[in-house]
Parts: sequence; C-alpha cells; structure tokens
Amino acid sequence: MKWLDEVKVLTDKYRSEGVKKGAVGTIILSEIRSDKYEVVFSDKDGRDYAEIEIFVGDLEVIKSSFVSDRDILEDLPGHDPAWWCKVEDGYILNLKGERKNKIPYDYNS
Repeated sequence: MKWLDEVKVLTDKYRSEGVKKGAVGTIILSEIRSDKYEVVFSDKDGRDYAEIEIFVGDLEVIKSSFVSDRDILEDLPGHDPAWWCKVEDGYILNLKGERKNKIPYDYNS
C-alpha cells in the first residue's frame, strides 16, 4: 500500500466523517503520518465528498498504483528516505527498508 493506490475502508468507524465501510478512495499523500494515510473519496460524478486520515490497518488495496520508490522519494518532504511511506507484507516501511512495527499487521507493535 502506497501513494496513489486505490483503497477500500474495512470499518465503519469513519462514518461520522462521511466515509462508510466499503468506501473506495485514493491515497493522496506519499507519507504515513501517525500510522495513517490521507485518503480522498469521490462521488461517481467525480466530486470529492471526504478527505480524511485513515489508519493503515483499516484499509485494503483495491488497485495498486504504478508509483515507484523513486517517485515516492521525490514527493516526500525534504526527499527524506527515512519517512514512513508504504505498507508491505504487514509492515510500515520507509525507503531505507526500516520497519516501524515489529509484528506484521500489528501496527501498534
């Protein structure tokens, strides 16, 4: 899971912000902040109805973007490879390959 991926929300806990379980959106920032991605949700007519931060564990990739690590690095603040930016095999990773969580899929470990 990374920048510009299409993702689905797996829970109803964002309902108060207008995002229901099963809603599909796009990750719009290259970095992960507080274990959350910024995701935008649009109506069928293309109008955005929500732009919120969603916990990585509450998202599932529907369609992977073709964004490369180089593209992500170019978009990261200060082009810093130490920023958390993607989720692979249950780990929050930076571009150095360092893991933020110690146990896969347990994003609080």
